[in-house]
Amino acid sequence: MNPAAARGAPGPRTPPRAVGTPVAILMATALTALVLAVLLPHLWYGLHDISDIGVYQSYAARIATGERPYTEAFPVEYPPLAIPIFRLPGHTADPDAYTHWFSVDMGIVTLLAAALTALVACRLWPRGGRAYVASVLFPVGVALTGAIIVNRYDAAVALLVAGFLLCLTNRWYTAAAFVLGVGFALKLTPAAMLPLVLLLAGPPRRWLWPAVAFAAAATAPFVPYLLSSARGMWYVFQYHLERPLQIESVLGTPMLFGQLLGAGWATWGHSHGSHSLIAPGAGFAATASGGLTLLAVVGVYLLIWRRQGRLRAAAPDQAIAALALILALMTFGKVLSPQYFIWILPAWALVAARDRVLAVLGGATLLLTQVEFPALYWRLLDMRPDTLAVVVARNALLLACFAVTAWRLWRLPGADGDPYGV
Repeated sequence: MNPAAARGAPGPRTPPRAVGTPVAILMATALTALVLAVLLPHLWYGLHDISDIGVYQSYAARIATGERPYTEAFPVEYPPLAIPIFRLPGHTADPDAYTHWFSVDMGIVTLLAAALTALVACRLWPRGGRAYVASVLFPVGVALTGAIIVNRYDAAVALLVAGFLLCLTNRWYTAAAFVLGVGFALKLTPAAMLPLVLLLAGPPRRWLWPAVAFAAAATAPFVPYLLSSARGMWYVFQYHLERPLQIESVLGTPMLFGQLLGAGWATWGHSHGSHSLIAPGAGFAATASGGLTLLAVVGVYLLIWRRQGRLRAAAPDQAIAALALILALMTFGKVLSPQYFIWILPAWALVAARDRVLAVLGGATLLLTQVEFPALYWRLLDMRPDTLAVVVARNALLLACFAVTAWRLWRLPGADGDPYGV
């Protein structure tokens, strides 16, 4: 008999079982398909309530008749890689068929994002159960997000984020920068994560090819339209720069809270395709949002700089850095549309697989967003107290979620080790 065993000492620890990558991917895609096909059509609101698909269809229909977008006669507020997505469903003359096929297309994109997220999880944790947990959390996030995922094209952004994280995990830094360039031409905001790639790539001498890849992917889709109408292309940026404070934004929360308590007043207007907040201080908040967003992003990068060695060595910690950057953009921007929460799904699933606090905070934030939009949105415009309370609580949770991600970055150890202990 082994003497150690005779004394009651623990024997050698059995290593965790290897993860079955096909099993994890199948699990993520099957559960996501179940959510899309069974849950979303049977929620307490309609599948296509308050949808942007009609806007996409109108653009696709005009292009189908031969009109050229990004001109003064045909301004488009979306970046140029959104156009192929708008044209993908076909049926431009039939709104019902277009709506159906657009939702199917976004469902397929969501399934691809689920598969990529599961693949990233398997690369991060090749043994043990965390990869399976992340594979389940992605479809849970889709369920918490609700039907908006098939009513906007932001699922494509989630797919790009998942692909970006896969590139980081494998240290394909040039490919990661290229993916972010594609993201810029699709939704602009993914460009904010480019410095993360450069910091992980190492000293500046290694930045050349990632920078070239990003620049090529980011600019190439703009060039054909830029050559024909520079003013029409500038409209994409002008539109977003001129947008007022959106009614659901975090920066508008104090004004909504004042309205809820009867200590102030707030109402709404309609501008730039959404409902803006009209209240004392709303204009100042909209003006300050750019500086606040920049400060938040720079603050996150200071934390990333502080622990860049750890982030290079411990790939699982890279997801928390990406999540913090996305949340910084969302939390302090003057526009916070419900579809923006789709962007966080891949990074949130990976972070939540080992961080119970962020799992709960992120999940609750997603759920409250779905509770408010679309079912209670018109009540929000009426300034009903119950809906105001939901939006205020959601925004407080989002702010808390950002604060905790920043705190997690701050607490990353300088040496290898699990910083969360869960």
